Amino acid sequence: MTSFLKKYKTANTLAKTTSDTSYTKSSVKKKLILFLVFLSVSLNLYSQKIDTIQVIEIGKIKQSVNIKGNKNNPILLYLHGGPGAASSRHRDQITNLLEQDYLVVHWDQRESGNTRKLNSSDTLPTLSIMKQDAEEVLMFLLKEFDKKNILIVANSWGTVLGFHLAETYPDKIQALIAISPLVDLNKSQKLVQRKLLNSYKKKGNITAINELKSVSIPYESIEDMAIQFKWITDFKGEKMSDEDFQSYYSYFKDWGQKWMPLYKELYQIKLLKQLPVLHCPTYIFIGNQDLTTSFEFTEKFYNKLKAPEKELYWFEGIGHQIPMYEPQKMQNVIKDILMQQKL
Repeated sequence: MTSFLKKYKTANTLAKTTSDTSYTKSSVKKKLILFLVFLSVSLNLYSQKIDTIQVIEIGKIKQSVNIKGNKNNPILLYLHGGPGAASSRHRDQITNLLEQDYLVVHWDQRESGNTRKLNSSDTLPTLSIMKQDAEEVLMFLLKEFDKKNILIVANSWGTVLGFHLAETYPDKIQALIAISPLVDLNKSQKLVQRKLLNSYKKKGNITAINELKSVSIPYESIEDMAIQFKWITDFKGEKMSDEDFQSYYSYFKDWGQKWMPLYKELYQIKLLKQLPVLHCPTYIFIGNQDLTTSFEFTEKFYNKLKAPEKELYWFEGIGHQIPMYEPQKMQNVIKDILMQQKL
């Protein structure tokens, strides 16, 4: 009997030992499989990441697109302001948060940024040429990354191209976020001119009054643009020295050689009459101190706008350059909008 119990115990212990060994091998195998799956997923995600500058042919010239993010994420095309003021070199400031969830593309438009370094346009840029370029960039991105549609974030002058794409290809635009949109340049400049003159008349600033009275609206020359800009800056509490004015004037003069003809075309844009309907979700950002594209007309435009989804976002204490002065807040608002809309 004793012998039997001893044998039984030995057999039971052996069975337990064998079971433990089997369990250990199974556990190691599962961990190895999980690790390999994790490694495969990680490598796949890594392989989908992209941070590059591509040179593509758009409008019969070489143009630069700066692309960063994950290829599997929705495409977000950032349309910079100006015209002629590429923002790709500031991407770490103005789109760094968006790049976590979107494949963000900065396109340096012709005569801007890296595209200007690559080659100059054979002809002066026109509104028609710029719109055609924007269409070609849209089609390139859809084909290159095999997407059906994209998101657009457009700033200032860029909203002219953003509205054009949204109006022309509504099925290819998931949503449009228009920052400081150009609604009616002529009315905006006349309104700010009245504000400036009234202010300086109250202050008795004869120099400001005389200089402002010399300004023609619509602008007929670079001098008109530079003088109004000088007194807008002063009106906001930033004194501009004669030296600073000459520096800005030189910049405007150089800029005007390429862009003044197109700029004058912008006076024909009257969104309060011309664009009352869009067929994609549209979100508008405005600074409550914007004098460049007067916030009063932006608000009127928003109220008239018809879209499947729309919202107006105010940035308090900010003028025209929301991406420059409130980049983090701007991006967080954009992320909230897109998350709520599941875009």
